[in-house]
Amino acid sequence: MTPQDLISRALENNLGLEVSRLDAAIKEDNLRGEWGRFAPSIGVEIGTDRLFKQLNAQDLSSSSAFNPLDPEYNHENYYARGKLGGRLPFGSTYELSGGSGRLESTYTRRASAYYDPEYTSNVKLTVTQPLLRNFGLKVNLAPIRLAKAELEVARFETRSAIETVVARVLLATYETHFSIRNLEVKQESIDLAKALLEENKKRVEAGRMSPINVTQAEARVAEAEAELIEATAFFKQRQNQLQELTQENYVLNAADYVLADVEGALPNVPGRVDHDALASVMLEKNPDYLAAMKAAENEGIRVVYSKNQRYPEINLLMSVGTSGLNDDWRGSVSDFENREDVDWSVGLAFNMALDNRAAKSRHLASKKREQQALLKVKQSEVQLLGALDNAIYQLEAGIKRRDLIEQSVELAREALKAEERRLENGKATNYEVLNQQRELSVSRTQGLAAEVEVQKAWIQLLLLQGELSEVLGYDFSFAEKGEAE
Repeated sequence: MTPQDLISRALENNLGLEVSRLDAAIKEDNLRGEWGRFAPSIGVEIGTDRLFKQLNAQDLSSSSAFNPLDPEYNHENYYARGKLGGRLPFGSTYELSGGSGRLESTYTRRASAYYDPEYTSNVKLTVTQPLLRNFGLKVNLAPIRLAKAELEVARFETRSAIETVVARVLLATYETHFSIRNLEVKQESIDLAKALLEENKKRVEAGRMSPINVTQAEARVAEAEAELIEATAFFKQRQNQLQELTQENYVLNAADYVLADVEGALPNVPGRVDHDALASVMLEKNPDYLAAMKAAENEGIRVVYSKNQRYPEINLLMSVGTSGLNDDWRGSVSDFENREDVDWSVGLAFNMALDNRAAKSRHLASKKREQQALLKVKQSEVQLLGALDNAIYQLEAGIKRRDLIEQSVELAREALKAEERRLENGKATNYEVLNQQRELSVSRTQGLAAEVEVQKAWIQLLLLQGELSEVLGYDFSFAEKGEAE
């Protein structure tokens, strides 16, 4: 499997990433829900009511419509009402209502009544416009802007989680690749030690060497085999780490991954890096920094909203409508035309808390949270720049260390050959050859480890810049959908 195959598996199966994706999906649902506050609503009411009541002395004396011998009022009213209302981004609320009813009562049954039963219809538009508190786009769109910003924060956090998983998979892949090559080094070290052991046995049989040299060579073989066991344990640990990162369910004693094209997974490490240019890119693309910036923007929105909530309520109230009356429903609607004018009203409503400490305290708290968020942005910037500086230093130092160790490996290999020739000519001891074998094995392992450290620093540098997925050819941008619904 290539590193890209392992990354794809990790992105599909990693449980932590699924949690982050769900968080972003929840924020998308919240945003759509906030837009719903401006969706109109419709209501319908249908019913009937019947009333029977005993009239008191005042009722009887105030109207000639009542029969003193039957001092009871009653009515049957059948009605249907409907309304359409909602809220506008400036804070206005509106309601368009209409209704009809059929009324039969003690009043309609008297001789002087025009209609029995009475059919009434009416239509009315009511608008309430805040003039101070809850006025304006900034205040009324604040929940939507907050939901959108929280969605962007969640997306940045998800992007950060994805980049981190990609980095962990890449690093585990490089370490696994190192462990495989290190197994080869340790096996070659065993082969060298066994070859020397066989040569020493022949020399002892020929009387050219003392038996102690065979014992020393056997000890070296055992030491090399112990190194192989340790390298095998490291290999299994890295294989288990790869399985943990790439599988949804962990399988005990699973088959080992067979890796391919590991060394070409990332572009070559640059020979020279520009600190200022890398810092500029990092502050433009690092998802953690962008999330901190967006969180600070959120608090700024809350400050604007809480500031508005300190003001008293002054609302402009307006309504306009008309009504009709007849002995059937169609006639009551047609009666609208008989009105010389429409019904209307206009006024102001004022409401203010005598003790406004709650709103003032919330505003002061929101300003402190904004200041806190800005400090976190600065803290994030300082930490990221420090981490960038460390990553650059580790990369440059790792390259130098890798080059030096490569030279030491070549020198150790040449030294071993020289010691073997000297041993063959009787000018060196068995102990010196064994030591040189050990030095070569250690140097080769250090060389492999140094290469991994270079790649680790390179991965960390790309991760800090927010460009790791980009250089690997992945596009983890989120589709901008559903935000204006």
